[in-house]
Amino acid sequence: MPNLRYLEPTELLEKIYATLCSEYEDAQHYESEQDQKEITVTKKRLTKKIFNEFVVDEEYFLTMKKETFKERYQLYEADLIRMIQECSENRIDYETFIQIIDDLIASAKFRLQAFEQLSDEIQKLQEEDEQDEEEGE
Repeated sequence: MPNLRYLEPTELLEKIYATLCSEYEDAQHYESEQDQKEITVTKKRLTKKIFNEFVVDEEYFLTMKKETFKERYQLYEADLIRMIQECSENRIDYETFIQIIDDLIASAKFRLQAFEQLSDEIQKLQEEDEQDEEEGE
């Protein structure tokens, strides 16, 4: 298992990923338009199921409060979906897949930390300004 910093993979995540990879693999064996439509729907649903199965800070994306998800990960949703699709379509092995996802989640975490740091710095400056005003009176 790769050394993950943020993603907490579940057993179900691995199974869903394997299923999605097999859907991409099997798609070439079905020629009818109806079969292709069904496979496309299945791939979209499995992709979303994988996305919802991501666990970070002991919280599933699926059950995370909307405000929390929006603040932390919504900016990365399209990228995460793209990573799931491209990894499964190209049959990237599971351990590499979760490492890639963990790296993208790390980016989201670092972004959040940077904004928190900015807020802290702004607050310090405001407190210093207030203190200077009080001393000037």
